[in-house]
Parts: sequence; structure tokens; C-alpha cells
Amino acid sequence: MIVKDTNVPTMLEHGGTCRSWFFFHKEELRDETEGGYLEFVDEFELAAGAALEPHSHDSDEFYYLLSGTAVMRVGDEEQEVAPGNLIRIPRNQIHSIRALAGDGFRALAFAISYMPKDKTGYTAYPPGGEPHFVPNGTDTFEPGS
Repeated sequence: MIVKDTNVPTMLEHGGTCRSWFFFHKEELRDETEGGYLEFVDEFELAAGAALEPHSHDSDEFYYLLSGTAVMRVGDEEQEVAPGNLIRIPRNQIHSIRALAGDGFRALAFAISYMPKDKTGYTAYPPGGEPHFVPNGTDTFEPGS
């Protein structure tokens, strides 16, 4: 699992007018993300004690915690994460995240996908069940919730 935080060296850019903190340096992930496209950029939140089921997808996904705390699992690695942490989830890695009991959390997420146009979604790995593909748009959503 790759977790980075804002405790990285500062770089001055644009004639010294812009202070930047690079989680990944420019071009660092070019070879790994070549041929991908930006699938989405969003914010999401989970209530205290809630969790996303273990799943995978053909995308490089990134979570940046904005508030609260959580436990992130990527493959066999598990780590507590907090605001200011950026988590990189490499493509096709089984991963899940759960909010700690006392807190919910809010995160920014974005993904670079490699899925063909006729297939979008993710593979779920339910406890005790068979892995299965879940097409986008089939999840239950309550507007305003």
C-alpha cells in the first residue's frame, strides 16, 4: 500500500509564486498509467463504523482524506489513515476502507481507468460469497442522502 502525506519537501514553482507539495513527482507514474483515462474525481464519505466492501477494478485509484479517520486495506496490508494522507490503490488490487467507530470520514477520490468503453464497474468480493462484477449504475442511491 502506498500512503503519502503532506510531510514532503516544498517545491517553489512559477517564478516562486506557487508553493507545491508533490505526493508523486511530475511524470513519476507515466509508465504505470500510460493508456489510461481520468475516470472520475469526487468526494465521498462514510459514517462512523461504515465500510466499503472489498472490491477491485482496472484503475489506479487515489483517496485523499479530508476529515475523520479510517482503516485502509490494500491487498494484505492494512493501515490507519488520517487527514492529509493520500492513498494510492494500484490497478486490480483488492481494497476496502472502513471508518473508525468514533468518526466518519470524508475523502477526495479520483481514478485513472483502463476499462474498455463497453465495461465499467468493479468486482466485489463479498465475505463467504463468490466474486462478481457489479456494473456502474446498479448500486442503490438515494438523492440527497
